[in-house]
Amino acid sequence: MDAAGRLFARRGFSATSLDMIAAETGLNKAMVAYYFGSKTGLYQSVLDAGVSKVLARVDLDALEASPPARRLPAFARALARGFEAAPYLPGMLVQDYLSGTQQMRPEAAASLARNFEVTRAIVERGQMAGVFREADPHQVHLTLVGALVFFSITRPFRNKMQAEGRLPFTNPDPEEFAEFVGEMLARGLVAENPSEPG
Repeated sequence: MDAAGRLFARRGFSATSLDMIAAETGLNKAMVAYYFGSKTGLYQSVLDAGVSKVLARVDLDALEASPPARRLPAFARALARGFEAAPYLPGMLVQDYLSGTQQMRPEAAASLARNFEVTRAIVERGQMAGVFREADPHQVHLTLVGALVFFSITRPFRNKMQAEGRLPFTNPDPEEFAEFVGEMLARGLVAENPSEPG
C-alpha cells in the first residue's frame, strides 16, 4: 500500500500500472487482485487509509476545550501530523483532482468532508462567541488545506535543495508551518471588537 501510495501520488491513478506497483514492491501483481480485487480497489484502500490517518490526529474534544482563536492553529497542526503519517495523501488528492477522473469512493470523499466540517465548526463557533468576523468557512478551509497540501507536495524539493546547500531560506518544520498558517487565518478572522481574548 505504501509503494502504491507513492506511485499514485507521483503519477496519478491512470498512469500507474499494476506492473509498476509490482516492480516497486518486488511482488507479483496477481497479489493485488487477490487482496484488493483490482487497481481501483488498491487505490481506494490506500486513499481510505490515508484519510483515516489524518482524521486520527484530530482531537475534537481538545479543539473544543481551546479558546476559539487557538482552534484553527491546533487543527492545522493536527492536519500536518496527519499528512506526515500519510505523506502520499496530498499528492494523491492533487493528482485525483487534476486528472478530472475523481477515483475517490463516496466514503473517502465523506471522510475528507469531515475535515471541512471541523473547519466550519471552528469558524461558526468563533463567530457565535464574537471572536471571529463573518467569513465563509469553505474559503477558510480551502486556504488552510491548500497551504498544507502545497507545503507537503513541495517538501521533497525543499529537502533536496537544503541537502545541496541551495535553499535560500529556512526549511520550516511541518507543524510549525501549519501553526503559522492557522494563526494567520485566525488573526485574519478576528472581529474588530472581539468579545473574548483569543
